[in-house]
Amino acid sequence: MDSSADIASTVSTFVDEVNSGRIEAALARFTHDVTIIEDLAPYRWQGRDAGSQWLTAMAANAERLEVTAVVMDLGMAQRIEVEGATGYAIFDGTVLLKAADKTLREAGLLTFALERHSDQWLISALTWTGQRATNE
Repeated sequence: MDSSADIASTVSTFVDEVNSGRIEAALARFTHDVTIIEDLAPYRWQGRDAGSQWLTAMAANAERLEVTAVVMDLGMAQRIEVEGATGYAIFDGTVLLKAADKTLREAGLLTFALERHSDQWLISALTWTGQRATNE
């Protein structure tokens, strides 16, 4: 597989792991100094515990909204760039927030910076950019 395909596979696997609750596996895909920017407070997490703090903030937000499931539907890669041991990727994405009586939908873009470590790509930065969620 070429580097672009490897990056796409890494991102897809990461999203699948988060969606299916395989949190430890998902967190293992981050570098120790990862930066995450998301549209919920405190909006930026950085460092060794950033991934778990980010997921905790997402879970608290879901509870506040009385959402029972949060699912990211990863779309097509819009751009993947590779330069040596670094990569950059943009994917379409749709977040579905499912509650007992409604489903909220938020379309946006996932942007990743990645670093190649030994034989795998790790996520060094992740950004979600999208509109406010609306009723589906």
